[in-house]
Amino acid sequence: MASTPSAPASARERLLEYLARVEQERADSFGPRPEDSPARRAARRMFPAPLRMKPRLAATAALRPREAKKISALPAEGPLRLHLGSGNERKEDWVNVDLAGYPVDVAWNLAQPLPLPDGSADGVFHEHLLEHLTLSEGLALAEESYRLLRPGGVLRIGVPDAGEGIRSYSEEPSGFLERVRPGCPTPLLALEAIFYYPGHKTMYDFETLELLLSAAGFERPERRAFGESGLDPVPDSPHRREETLYVEAVR
Repeated sequence: MASTPSAPASARERLLEYLARVEQERADSFGPRPEDSPARRAARRMFPAPLRMKPRLAATAALRPREAKKISALPAEGPLRLHLGSGNERKEDWVNVDLAGYPVDVAWNLAQPLPLPDGSADGVFHEHLLEHLTLSEGLALAEESYRLLRPGGVLRIGVPDAGEGIRSYSEEPSGFLERVRPGCPTPLLALEAIFYYPGHKTMYDFETLELLLSAAGFERPERRAFGESGLDPVPDSPHRREETLYVEAVR
């Protein structure tokens, strides 16, 4: 059996401690939660996160006729605000849309257009969804958002701020990276924690997100601060404040 390579104790301890912390954070994120029902906790133990997607997709497909009727029955009067890819971040006063198994108002696979008329929504919001799609899938979602919004309707997007992460890595590691990924042994590992978080496929800075939205038909996308929005109520999640780039565009 090969022996463990010798290494300075402090370096080895730091790295092993970091790896253990990453595994614990993943378990905390995807494992059972204290607020879960006993049945849900058991299901989370039996089906780790990577195994949950196929059942959710299958359940969502099976529910599609029912959910299509539910969408068509949404009130025609009053503001219609769509929270896409809502996951566990349910927003009050919004129609929360995601796969079956999440606390949603409508179970729907966003790879397919929503059965709503053109120009029917006053607002569309998604937060930490776009980075889980390929660039072409992201463009399709932006085009669908453009179709759904009425003239003057607002699209608000929140994504991990890759541009700020890169700037912090090259200029000020003790700034942004230390705030959003504290305690990483090196600045590069902190940056990798953002880029390679499970499920991330495409990362955005403002210039890249501006390009995507402009290609979908939106004019003059703007960078916005947390809580600064043309939408009311503002749907931003407080726990995502530090790491998120928010961009808003008007139809």
